[in-house]
Parts: sequence; structure tokens; C-alpha cells
Amino acid sequence: MELGFDALNAARRHAEQRVDQAWSLTAHRLRSGPAVAPIDREPRFGIVTVNASTTRYLKLMLLTLAGQQGLELLTQVVVVDNGSRDGGRPFLRELARTVPCVALVEHRFFLNHARGMRAGERALDPAANLVLFCDPDVVWRNPETLLDLAGVMLAHDAAVAGEARRAYSDGPGASPDIQASFLTVRRDVLHRRDVRPPVNHGSPTLWMQGDAVRSGLPVAQFPSNHGGYVLHRGRTAVAATREFTPRRSYATASYRHAHYMGVPGGSAIWDEIEARHAHLLEPDAEPWLLEELAARL
Repeated sequence: MELGFDALNAARRHAEQRVDQAWSLTAHRLRSGPAVAPIDREPRFGIVTVNASTTRYLKLMLLTLAGQQGLELLTQVVVVDNGSRDGGRPFLRELARTVPCVALVEHRFFLNHARGMRAGERALDPAANLVLFCDPDVVWRNPETLLDLAGVMLAHDAAVAGEARRAYSDGPGASPDIQASFLTVRRDVLHRRDVRPPVNHGSPTLWMQGDAVRSGLPVAQFPSNHGGYVLHRGRTAVAATREFTPRRSYATASYRHAHYMGVPGGSAIWDEIEARHAHLLEPDAEPWLLEELAARL
């Protein structure tokens, strides 16, 4: 019986992926609006993060982001909330009201991660010319991450930058397979008709990366996790979905344990950073957390 449910859940996830892929690719081809200017010598980051009952982790991500040097390069943070059930929505609304650089997009239906990524990019301030997709369960370790990432984008005239895990396939146009949990892409590249947008897929920006390579656009290596810039905990949204909304297909993914991107000692590194900020992560500390973020971001 369990094998039958597993097969049914897999078929459901596959069907949802196919529907989102068809819809997003059609909408991308028909997309209209003002042209997006190519990046100039003044990089301006817009961060997009998708929250799915992972509000505690989002708080930690924002706190560590607030410790960055080079925050003058940050134009906006867009939080897309995918129907969270962890009690975090009032905090997110107050966050958007209190912190000027934060905007909130709330979703109630079609709650896949890729749709959140696309909506977040659309909601960004037009001034942002670099889109940094950053998952809520990421902590910023190196205070010069934004500065160094901007430098890499400019030095290589890169269309995409991130930590490539491997080539997904052999031959010309192979995707570098940069995980979407921490990936930067030029905004004008996201608007190109020959570059597909993030889609509901195990690796939502995989097709986008392959299209960029096939179009001759430079992809730069940025060792985000293994270079000590950030640390992605991993699989947090799967575990949260399983806890709070177990009927969603995403909750049925079999692997839901933190992997820390294989960084040696990743669990201990995470625990130390979380312990350092623990006094601001609980619900009763939200007024002080909002005050802290408003002052620093």
C-alpha cells in the first residue's frame, strides 16, 4: 500500500511540474513591458526569497544579511510567502511595513517554489539589475559576500554566478547545475526570450542556466558554500511543509534532512550562528528583531 501511495505522490508532483512548466514558458514568451537595461558598472542587487512555513529561518537569514558590508549595493529584498502555516504571516506583514527595503508578496494557490521565484523577480524595484535568489535557510557567513559577488559578476561580465556542483550533461551547452538556493542572475538575462525562467523542477533554474550557456553568456563560479561565504542548510522547506501542510505534494518528497551542501562541519557552523542570534528568533522577540532589521538594512 505504501508503495502505491509513493507512486501516486510521485505522479502528482510530476503532473504539477508539467503544468507549471507549460504555464511559465508560455507566459514568458508572451511577457510584455518595458525592456530591462543591461547591467552597468554599478551592480544593484535585488534579493528574492521564498518562504514556505520557514519563517524562523528567514529571520536568521535576514539577521545575518544585515551584518553584510556593501549593503549600499542592496536595492530591495522581496519575500514571497507561499501560504505559510507556521504563524509567521503577521510578522512578515509587519516586516514589510517596518523595513523600507523589504516587500512582501503573498500567495494562496499554486504554491511551488519556482512560481514564488518568478513572482519575486516581477515585484522587484526596477532599479535592481542583479537578481539574487536566496533561500530562507541560508546564513551569510562572510561579511564581504555581497562585495565579492558583485566583483565576480563585473570581472567576468557574468550572466549567472554561483557554486556549480557539476555539469548536468556532457557536451556544448551543458548546465553548470548551480543550486537555486543561492544564485545570482542578471535581470536583463531573465527577460530574454531565449532563456527560460525558473520552473517547477527539482532544480528550478537548471534550464535557465543551460540556456544561458547555449546563448554564449558567461557563467561565473562563486564558491558560496564551500568558500565560506554563506551556508545553505537544505531541505528545510520540505520538512516544514511535511509538518504544517502534509497534503501538499512537496511534503511527500522522500529526502527532508539538512545536508549543509556537504560543507565539512556544516551542522556545527550552523548551530553556532543560530545560537548567536537565538534571542531574536522567537515570536516574543519580534518587536526587537524588527527594530534591529529596520536600523541595519
